[in-house]
Amino acid sequence: MTGKQKNFLFDLLNASSPSGYETEACKVFREELITNDVKNEFIDNIGNCAFSVGNDNGIPFMISGHIDEIALQVQYIDDKGFIRFIKDGGVDPKTVIGRKVVIHTAKNGDYVGVIGKAPIHIEFHTKEKDKVTEIKDLKIDVGADCLEDVLSMGINVGDSITFLNLVHFLGMNRVACGSIDDKVGVYITAEVLKRLQADEKDNHPLKMLKVYGVACTQEEIGGHGATLAAKRINPRYSIDYDVTFATDDGCVKKEEWGDIKLGKGGCIAFGPDKNSSMIDLMRNVCTNAGIPYQTFAVGAGMTNTLKIKLAADNCETMLLSIPERNMHTQVEVCDLRDLDSMVDMTYEFIKTLDNKLYNDSLY
Repeated sequence: MTGKQKNFLFDLLNASSPSGYETEACKVFREELITNDVKNEFIDNIGNCAFSVGNDNGIPFMISGHIDEIALQVQYIDDKGFIRFIKDGGVDPKTVIGRKVVIHTAKNGDYVGVIGKAPIHIEFHTKEKDKVTEIKDLKIDVGADCLEDVLSMGINVGDSITFLNLVHFLGMNRVACGSIDDKVGVYITAEVLKRLQADEKDNHPLKMLKVYGVACTQEEIGGHGATLAAKRINPRYSIDYDVTFATDDGCVKKEEWGDIKLGKGGCIAFGPDKNSSMIDLMRNVCTNAGIPYQTFAVGAGMTNTLKIKLAADNCETMLLSIPERNMHTQVEVCDLRDLDSMVDMTYEFIKTLDNKLYNDSLY
């Protein structure tokens, strides 16, 4: 991964994108592709951003990642100026206490707040010592003395709240932050489109395929973005990117989720909503090109893959997953080498399929 690619990835990870409020991160995605002369296809009313490369009259092929992240939303402001909130996506209450958050207002910018708790000294001899506090019982302190103080800051019911997101390198190849799921999938989508676009400039265009790359919104609350994008594009083929559980840290059992390691390549998923012929071709592509990959089995409907399959008329689908530790926490960890392998395997797959379809058309 080059320095420019890392900067793009970090810009994506740092941009706020709660489900339903993905505008800031989508702007990063759009600007990167526009700068690299990739064709802008559409932004729809749910916020999906789509670009394309290839034969405009070709067979539609959709690659996608979801750009939304788990977050919170202002629900109530009490007379003392404390803010109560609800979940926006699958937030684990065990990971929330003691966190810094950012409240995004419509007119006055962003405000940092903290989610506090009673000191351990107070709770140590009580029944509360080992209890997980429910979201409804937590509150955010923004430094206000009363309700009027909060309102004067421009904070209102409905404002989105993200966790203060600091991206850090861990060692040479790994990064940690709270929005890896699934902005890394959006990063891969953009990098594949950029590589295909570079081929176009070098007079090696796709002959049979039109590849759409989509940053899908609202996956964390039901896959709404992918559903609408697939209805509009109606792809014949689809590769969706998401994250999966790394099992090399002992927190997730290999016996249940497979032997998945950071840094050993992107993961090809097997399951009822994943097309076996696409999987076979992808494994052959990786083997022939020397691209590292891993495999695992997962049920249907756990990602956007099934949403795309059902929304399109007749689509062969595949799920590629990035190994990740600590999913749905503020310290998610992934390995940059796995992202590189996912870009490589997707690019080689698309070029291989395009050539196969072209050769088949000659007979």
